[in-house]
Amino acid sequence: MPRASSVILLCAVLLAAGCEGIRNEAETRQCRANLNTLSTEQALFRSTFGRWADDIHELDGFAKRTVPLVCPSCGEGYDMEVDPAGGYTLACPCGEHGSIVTGTTSWAVEPRRRRS
Repeated sequence: MPRASSVILLCAVLLAAGCEGIRNEAETRQCRANLNTLSTEQALFRSTFGRWADDIHELDGFAKRTVPLVCPSCGEGYDMEVDPAGGYTLACPCGEHGSIVTGTTSWAVEPRRRRS
């Protein structure tokens, strides 16, 4: 019986580790989706007003968002800097999921898979 308990414990540990990896991947994807949303809103803001939004609060107002987007890993709002010479940088507040500089992501964009 102790052997069966060991096998069950090992399976539980492996399952928990696998679930953690899945959760981390989901949080990374959600954070990057949020960054992409903010970047798209910056482009729309510039198209509408002829300038970049000064900060996240201005983007939230433009998008009529009442609750700011936050990184799902740390729960903090995104960092944004506007370069006076032109352009902007949006970054994950945790520093774990990347950034977008004037529409260019810091991560490689994976091609979409075809559905079978």
